[in-house]
Amino acid sequence: MDLTLDQLMMNTDGLRRDYNKLASGLINFSNVGKWIPEMEHLGNYLEVKAEEPLPAEWYTPNEIVYEGHKVALRKFNSDLKGNPLVVVAPEAGGDSLIVDYGPNQSLVECALEVYPGDVYAVQKLPATDEHTGYTIDDSIRSLQACIDVIGEPVNIIGFCQGGWQSAVYAALFPNDIKSLTVAAGPIDFHAGQAEIANMTFTLPFSFYEMMVSMGNGNMPGSFIRHGFMMMNAVDRFLGDDLALYNNIDNRGFVNRQHQFQSWYQRYQPVPGKMYLQIVKNLFNQNKLIKGELKVLGRNVRLENITSQLVLVGGTKDDITPVEQVMALKRYARSKNVSEIVVPAGHIGVFMSKSVIKHFWPSILKVLGTGQSVDLMRDNTIGNICKKSGLPVDNR
Repeated sequence: MDLTLDQLMMNTDGLRRDYNKLASGLINFSNVGKWIPEMEHLGNYLEVKAEEPLPAEWYTPNEIVYEGHKVALRKFNSDLKGNPLVVVAPEAGGDSLIVDYGPNQSLVECALEVYPGDVYAVQKLPATDEHTGYTIDDSIRSLQACIDVIGEPVNIIGFCQGGWQSAVYAALFPNDIKSLTVAAGPIDFHAGQAEIANMTFTLPFSFYEMMVSMGNGNMPGSFIRHGFMMMNAVDRFLGDDLALYNNIDNRGFVNRQHQFQSWYQRYQPVPGKMYLQIVKNLFNQNKLIKGELKVLGRNVRLENITSQLVLVGGTKDDITPVEQVMALKRYARSKNVSEIVVPAGHIGVFMSKSVIKHFWPSILKVLGTGQSVDLMRDNTIGNICKKSGLPVDNR
């Protein structure tokens, strides 16, 4: 069987672990750490870097109630309560387990505790050779298939790429949506300091086509992930390892780093045609807010969204600036709009322990009720951290 580029990259990561294991073994075998404490510290660091990644497992028990069209619909409570909540996972080079990351860091777990209804998640499956022609239209059909299986209007939460997909669906099929929550999901792709959009202006479109070609028609998840890392190259390629080295004796810190890196380095290809459509039509030409994005034969009109609307952005989100998320309030015709800015970076918006504890329960309790989410009177970036007394999670 031919290996994909992502599989080759993960094999390369495995070779690095083997090298670290060998180097750590040599340090331990030579007993040099007995005379040079710094070498013992280095050996411990290399031993941690040699640990095998954690397996890809959903934290919360669930069952797959539908699978097809490159998605799986997972249901997390065994009984039927009605009033369904659907969490739409990101599709940006990694697997969907980030929405059910682990204890106290799972939006699904939080929902099961406080949300009055059934809880579902739309898992985005890896693109294969048969998905090279999968388009934005297909991604919306996939959501439609999941909601058809559920069989009634839903409260939908879309994260990251799942955010604009959920907004598109809500605009095309407003009767299927009771409430729309967009968390760290771009709507106005040119608002704020949008580095990704700026890249699409700087780099020729042929560059993106070349990357898809290197993935045999799909965009390698490893390319997407390393692109994100390049946006903060010093922190990602040096700072993270330095922090690990300095905290190697703190097992709690080590375990948290190991869990996150296990997820971050599980690369997942994205359908090539859809990826190129996203780059051209959304990040470069910003067609969604212009009403020029055509999906399923219709122009997407955001003013068709009239349901309860909750917008969640992160103070330190440099992938989807807050302004890109909050822009939806200017285009939707929803009368009930809640804007919430949380002290976190992009991923932390939906898996930071402090954000899960202090923000999401209030959001989840009122979805579909018509009530507004009143977490703070002033959710401005300048005051949020001071008012909450919470540390900023930069992830």
